[in-house]
Amino acid sequence: MGMLNHESKQTKQKLERGTKIEIKNQVDRAQVLDDDTANKTVTVPINIRVDNHIRNQISALLNLGLGKSQKDFVKNVVNHTIEELSESDRARFNKMFDILEEKDQMKYSK
Repeated sequence: MGMLNHESKQTKQKLERGTKIEIKNQVDRAQVLDDDTANKTVTVPINIRVDNHIRNQISALLNLGLGKSQKDFVKNVVNHTIEELSESDRARFNKMFDILEEKDQMKYSK
């Protein structure tokens, strides 16, 4: 029963907290997190699978001087196709393109 008698224990000294810390400057969350990430795009090299006939056609068109590289040629063809879209199709394209760009940003910005 002697173990239950806690009155004889000495009282512990309280911890001293030290000097009070004063905050001089505060930082907003927006300053820490870059909110401009929505405007940034992620560019990574990706392969597109085509058969040998399409590759040969692109190479022949490049030899005629219709582009500096396969990437440049494909970019020009895609831009030309986008310009020819109707207003409704272009709006749909822009929505889908924005979604895919956002997906890439989330995937590759880790």
